[in-house]
Order: sequence, then structure tokens, then C-alpha cells
Amino acid sequence: MNYWLLTTEYPPFFGGGISTYCDQTCQMLSNAGHEVTVFIPTYESSEEKEQINGKITIVQFNPGNSSTVKFLGFEANLSYAFAEIVERAIKKKDKPDIIETQEYIGIGYYLLQKKHLGYSALEGIKIVVTMHAPTFLYLDFNQVPVYKHPNFWVGEMERFCIRAADVCISPSAYLPHVLKDRIKLDDIDIHVVPNPFESPYLKEEVPAYTPNEIIFYGKLIPQKGCIELLSYFKDLWEDGFKHPLRLIGGGCHLFYPLKMDLAMHLQQKYKKYVDQGLLILEGQIKPEELFQKLSRAHVIIIPSIVDNLPYTVLETMSLGKLVFASRQGGQSEIIEHGTDGFLFDHTEKDSFKNNLKEILSLSSEEVLEIGRKAKLKIRQGYNHVSICKHKMEVLDNKSSLINDRDFPLIRPPQQNLTSFNPGDELLSVVIPYYNMGAFLPEAIQSILASEFKNIEIILVNDGSTEPQSLSVLAQYAQVKGIRIIHKPNEGLALARNTGANQAQGEFLAFLDPDDTVEPAYYKKAVNLLKTKKNISFAGCWAGYFGESQDTWPTFNPEPPYVLLHNCLNTSALVYKKSHFLDAGLNDARMIYGMEDYESMIRMLAKGYRGVAFPETWWNYRIRKNSMAQSFTLDSKLYLYKLIAEKHSAFYGQYAAEIFMILNSNGPSVNIDNPTLNRGIYSKFALSRAGQKFIFLLKKNKHLRSIALYLYKRLKN
Repeated sequence: MNYWLLTTEYPPFFGGGISTYCDQTCQMLSNAGHEVTVFIPTYESSEEKEQINGKITIVQFNPGNSSTVKFLGFEANLSYAFAEIVERAIKKKDKPDIIETQEYIGIGYYLLQKKHLGYSALEGIKIVVTMHAPTFLYLDFNQVPVYKHPNFWVGEMERFCIRAADVCISPSAYLPHVLKDRIKLDDIDIHVVPNPFESPYLKEEVPAYTPNEIIFYGKLIPQKGCIELLSYFKDLWEDGFKHPLRLIGGGCHLFYPLKMDLAMHLQQKYKKYVDQGLLILEGQIKPEELFQKLSRAHVIIIPSIVDNLPYTVLETMSLGKLVFASRQGGQSEIIEHGTDGFLFDHTEKDSFKNNLKEILSLSSEEVLEIGRKAKLKIRQGYNHVSICKHKMEVLDNKSSLINDRDFPLIRPPQQNLTSFNPGDELLSVVIPYYNMGAFLPEAIQSILASEFKNIEIILVNDGSTEPQSLSVLAQYAQVKGIRIIHKPNEGLALARNTGANQAQGEFLAFLDPDDTVEPAYYKKAVNLLKTKKNISFAGCWAGYFGESQDTWPTFNPEPPYVLLHNCLNTSALVYKKSHFLDAGLNDARMIYGMEDYESMIRMLAKGYRGVAFPETWWNYRIRKNSMAQSFTLDSKLYLYKLIAEKHSAFYGQYAAEIFMILNSNGPSVNIDNPTLNRGIYSKFALSRAGQKFIFLLKKNKHLRSIALYLYKRLKN
């Protein structure tokens, strides 16, 4: 089998749980005879590098070279870069049988988008998503503002990955259970396949321990339960408990409520116990020293308040240590309480204290016997052979053919859509026209150059008065495939409606006379609308021309975000005409504009859904005297008010999330791109150098420490 693995973490470039998983999984698959290729980003070289190690090939690529680096935020650009490197590799290499990607920070988002949008390069390839650490869950438990951009949009990317996968795997049953209130899961299958783990320590005897040597092992972040753990120990120490607690784990993690490093905060808060030698903060230590310290432990505590299947538990149990873990995570599926470890429950009063006292009262032989059983549990249940067999069974039982599947919406509507049965697949392109003779020929020429040929063009003359514009219009009166409809000047909304009502095609598109489209757009959009019965309209990215050369990336228009800001090129969409006529006719009361946005909101409210191709297929002309450029803030606010009033019931369904997004980001009227971090938004942040800095910041603890210091100083 040709198996490709996409990851942000792989040794020796990164440490951590995902890195350990990828290393173990690649060794497991390679030992089973599979060809494995790992794709991992780096900013250390601008060149793509390939390193072969036996049956494992490591491909390093620079996301700073991505075509989207100038307009997508860090995580979104990283995801697009993964899609680009995979598409390039497919052209150069044998097509993989399986591509596995993590859900973490949505690196598979654009790859999965492209597969479901019908990109031929990805046809027949099974895409597997293994859930590790969804930020939309973990950030919340780490007290990070999850509705602040780009955090919210990264969460949306992750949700899509989970729902769009051909096969979705979770290492624990706990994770899908705790996610069920944060993402719709009842209509997809999630297969539980534990993480593989083998270690040379599994073959060694259980080491002796130092009595009452109590160690916390893990990252110093709230999710790992270190805050609750210290509150438990504070009560114990105040009650006369004499044994110290040693914290081993990497620091330099921002504690958002206080805008400081959590390790520093804990050291300050519990200074009394630090001074008494009861609390020892070791920080991150070298691997060889780590083994020695963990080997001497009497008990190792893993007190997560939420977790998937942490490798810290597998690693410490493989050492033969007595592990004392919370039930709030997949660790409760590994440990059999009282047999090969101990469990406590954060929700039960005195659960931690009573179980810790029981552990410390065990005889030396009882402690060592628990360690032996822990080793045996890991050796028998998590070895490469058994996990590989389990994983292959899951992958073989799931079809990779998704052409018959609906498009994987994050929040699918409950309503039943109006049926749609395309006949001769005619596309009607409606051009509302008012005194735009200087630009019309370019727009029409772009339509005629389309790869999709079964097109009628409808020019709706909305009472033009300029002689030149009327002359240009007259030139098209006798052109085959072009119809001209004359009407009194009543505005853009009614001009579009007139054209839609007289269109003969099963498919409908709008195009303003000063804009153009790329040849691929209509063919790709029509093919998608024919294939996906739950999709009623399709859009794409916008490339500005004229007085601007920027790119506007658009996004699938799903609530709640779409209710705050238009995230799709609504003036140049392609529709199933019957669906547009049912719910999308423009409202002439939107006198200053945004009638196309309101039309989309109305369609969404009735259950019709749309998608955005991540391609710049619509060219939007920027002119100083255009209608869009004449918008004022007050006119925008007036139009937003009309939209909210018209669709108050629809807005009400998402009121709480809308409230939190607005509180986290400020007025949506000022935000065009949810992938950007507004706090660092600048040309630097969207440059290759800026992307490299963010990448290194995430990787290097010393840089993180400096950044935390500067962040706090700036905030103060």
C-alpha cells in the first residue's frame, strides 16, 4: 500500500504527542510492508527536500512558497500549502492509496475541499482524518478566546475535516463523546483505533522507585489539569501532607486570562510551597534526564481535565510506573482502576485525595505489581502488529467513493430542498446593464471563452441613457446566443430578477458588466451542482483588477459567520435556477447595495447551501466611481439592519455564537478575512518572513518565552 501522511509534527523536527504518533505509525506501517511518505512543513529552506529512510520518505516543503501566502492567515495558508504539495506530488509520484491527515489546525481542510469539489487529481484516493487535538475543544479548556479570529475559523476548518473525511479515526471513544455538543457527529462514523506504541523500555524489568516521589508529567497548560492538581495539593499540604510535588513539563505557554506564562503564574501563586520545597517546577528537561526522573517516581500523575489518548500515559505505563490519571480523557480507556493504575474523577469531591492516600499506602510489592501489569497492558494492547491489523480493517471497510455523497456541510440544514433535475444543462448568464458600454465587451468575451459551452447570455438593459452604451448594446442584438431585455431603470436588484425570470437554463449565473470570469469557472460550478444534490449555488475567490491587484479569498457560507459578513462572491455565483427563483430573488429595498448578500441569506434560511471553490476564477474590477466603492459605514449599517430584521428567526438560531464572535472581534463590517490574526495583521504577517516567524515561534520555546514577555509588556 502507498500511504501518505500529512503532519505538522514529526521527529526530530518537532516533539509532542502528534510527533510521537506519526513516528510510531510510520514505523508500524513500514514494518508491515507499506510504502510511507511523510509531508511536513519547514521554513528552514525555500527548496523542497526529500529524504528516504528505508520505506519511509520524508518530504519537507516551505509553506512560504504557497500561492496564498499573501492573503491567507498562517493556518489557512498552511492548509492550502499542504493541498498544493500533495497535488504536485501526485503528478510526480505514483498515486497514493491513502492520505492520512490530522484534524489539528485544519491542515487537511483545502485538500478535502478539493476532493469534494471534484478535483480529478484526488479521485479514488481515500483521505483519512485521525483526530488528535481539536483546537475548538482544547483552546476552550485552555481558557483561550475560541471565538476570536483566527481561532474560530481554525475550528471551522477542523470541523470540516472531521465531517469530510472518507474515514475518521479517533484514538479514544472519549473524544467523540466530549465533542458531540460542539460538532454534529450523529450522521458520520468515527472509528476508535488506539495509538500504536512500542518502546525498548517495555522489555526491561520494572525499576525500583523512590518512596513518595510524586511527579506531574505533561505540558503546563490548563487542559492538562495542572491548575486543579495544585489546588488539590494545596489542601493536602495545609492539612499536614508532607510530600512534595514535582512538575515536569514544558513551560512558555501563555495563560490567556492573565496574559502570562502559566508556569510563572503557578510559581508566583504557590510561592509559599515553592519556598518550603513542597512544589518543584522542573520545566522541560532533556530526554535522557527525563527517563531517569520518571523511573524513580513512586506515582506519576496525569490529571487532564480533557484529553484524547495522551502518549504520556502510554510512555509512563511502558516504564512500569504506577500512573494516577483523571477519568476526563482517553486514559480512562487504558487504565483499569486498581489493577494497572489508578483513576480519579475531577467531578467527585475528595476523589483525588482519597485515591492518592490509597496509592501511598500500598506495599512496595503491590506498587511493582501494578507496574508490571501496566507494562503488560501496553505490550499486549498497543503494539504495532495488533494496532496495524485493527487500522487496516477499518480502512478496508470504508469506501473511498464520495461522488454519491452530499457535500459535507459543517451544519447541515434540516429542511428538504426543492428537487432539481437538470435537462439539457443550459447555463443562463444574466448581465444587468446600465451605461457600462466601455466594459461590456470584455465581460462577454470572458463568458464566450468559457470551457462550458452550453450558455445563453441575457443582457438586461436597465434603462441605459448613454449613447455609447446604447451603441455597444446594439452591436450584440444580432449575436447568436445573446438576448437583450429592455426595461425602465429600476435598479440592480430588479434587473437581476428580470433576467432570472426569463432565463431558459436549468443553471443560472450573474455577472456585472465590468467584471470577467476565468474559463474554468462555469464548467466546474455546473459539474458540482449536478453532482451534489445538497448544494444550490457555487462561488469562487475574487481577483481584483483595475485600481487594485489584491485577492479576496471567499469561504463556504455557513452560519454563524456568514450571518455577520458576506464571505462569498455573491454578485457572480452560479445557481440551480429553480432554487434561486424559490428563495433568492433580489430585494429592491436594498437600495444602497448588498442585495446579493441578502439574497444568499434568504436562500440559506430556507435550507439552500453553497460552496466556494478555492480558486481565483472571478475577476472583480475596482473603480473609484463604482457602486460598491461609494458605500459609507452608515449605509452599510442600514443594510445590515434590514437583513437582520428580515431574517430575525434565522439569526436567532445562532444568537449566542453571533454574540461571542462580535465580542471577540469587534464589528464584522470591518472584517473581510476570518483567517487573519487581527492583532498582528500587517504586510509582515502575510509575508514569507512573517509566516516563518510564526512557524518558528510555535516551534521554539525560547522564542515563545520572549514573545510572551513582549506580549505582556505591550498589553500593559
